Amino acid sequence: MTAMAMTAAPRAERTRKATDRKLMKATLQIAVERGISGVTIEEVARRSGVAKTTIYRRYHNANELLREISARYLVSNEDTSEAPSPTREHFMQLLQRLVDWVNANDIDIKSVGIVLSSEAEFFQHIVTQVVTPWLGTLKAFLERGVAQGVFRRGLDERLLLSTIIGSLVAYEAIEGQATGAARATSSHGDWPERLTDLLWPALQA
Repeated sequence: MTAMAMTAAPRAERTRKATDRKLMKATLQIAVERGISGVTIEEVARRSGVAKTTIYRRYHNANELLREISARYLVSNEDTSEAPSPTREHFMQLLQRLVDWVNANDIDIKSVGIVLSSEAEFFQHIVTQVVTPWLGTLKAFLERGVAQGVFRRGLDERLLLSTIIGSLVAYEAIEGQATGAARATSSHGDWPERLTDLLWPALQA
């Protein structure tokens, strides 16, 4: 393979991933605002800025686009094979990983509440993909902490995850109103550290 071809291949992959992110974000926005029936190739093209011809080369119709996004692009890829040691620093890192995942998928955090509460199959599939791995991560983390005498017994990983997600949604909404739309959302401020300060004492034995 020539040097030019080797350079072109990564560039093409980056372009494809960028297009995928645009399509995912636009589709989710439309689904949240208008419902699943409001998702059309024409509207996705308008919102995303991706040409209809490009979208149709990948998907035959809106239903196929919805299935692909639901099945592929929102998997959190949380590795629960080994829980991190139960330290304050590692808990804060877990929160930061959640923020990084939101940023990597270019998710409008203000829409999360709508997604979580929706009964639509499309959203429920996304919730299952996202919530289940994070529950596994938290459960393993808490169990390791209890075994080492760091955390108290009886901690509920579902309640903890609900608290974490609710806090992130509320933080984004409240801070956005306080500082204006121009506030950068790439880091979500100091939310991981501030929430760690709040929750860590409640976890300890």
